[in-house]
Amino acid sequence: MEQDWRLNGQEEYLQDAILYKVVFPAFWENAYNEKNMFFQKISEYAQNHVAHFPDKKECLEGEKIQLFWHEHCEFCWEKAMTNIECEFYCTKDMRWWICKDCFEDFKDKFGWTVKSADELLD
Repeated sequence: MEQDWRLNGQEEYLQDAILYKVVFPAFWENAYNEKNMFFQKISEYAQNHVAHFPDKKECLEGEKIQLFWHEHCEFCWEKAMTNIECEFYCTKDMRWWICKDCFEDFKDKFGWTVKSADELLD
């Protein structure tokens, strides 16, 4: 049986993981309105970026802040962005992100449990 090119040892940190289903842009809109943990994470990242590139300070205003953040699928590297319609799954610490297609392909192999994005922010 041929090895799937997307598998590169993720079993070490994603086997039997609890994942949270995140749908953008709705997840971002909620985060922005509530100024919740996800918003805070993006805000911190953006402020650190602007500290190195002061000419980008205007990007900290309003919803522009979302443009500083993106993640990639841990398997295929598809890009997750807050302003693009997409469905991803992430770990509680938001370190690992998995696109919808890779989730479907590997959910049985990895034995993932899925929870609502609402629980991610509790």
